[in-house]
Amino acid sequence: MSESVPSSSPLDAPIERREFLKSAACVALGGCCLAAPIVAGIGVITGPLRLEGPPVEVKLATLDTLQIRGAPKLFQIIADRRDAWTQFPKQAIGAVFLLRKSETEVVAFHAACPHLGCSVEFRDEIAAFYCPCHDSHFSRNGEVEGPSPSLRGLDTLEVELRGSEVWVKFQNFKAGIREKVAVV
Repeated sequence: MSESVPSSSPLDAPIERREFLKSAACVALGGCCLAAPIVAGIGVITGPLRLEGPPVEVKLATLDTLQIRGAPKLFQIIADRRDAWTQFPKQAIGAVFLLRKSETEVVAFHAACPHLGCSVEFRDEIAAFYCPCHDSHFSRNGEVEGPSPSLRGLDTLEVELRGSEVWVKFQNFKAGIREKVAVV
């Protein structure tokens, strides 16, 4: 009886190599086909994380609408708001008091108390900003007058005069802390 010996002829090697090259080409082409949607998916998922947050630059008034050394005027901030993947056009995102100190100086105060974030109002009878949460008030210059447990005065915002237009860079700040820290 003859023993069967596995063949190891030189013709078997090219078939294995051909199969390997075919498999490698399939893996490479499949990987290329999958790479584009994976990269696009990662971009969609992480896109909102790369968007710049506040501040929002808004034109609020013209100089002729603000009286020099007059009472501060309250303005709502209306802007497009984005919450991760959702866009909300023309939403009220906050409020600002504008106080015109001179011909060329306008100060903007955030209309939220820095203690708990309650809305403040300007009261003519006491010539001060009033916070109803603690029955406390802030001077016309935004400084704490009492009896507020607030650790800082009203937060000021950056104001830019462009000709006769008053532009404000609006942003929110963390409440309840001594430092003025922007919320991003």
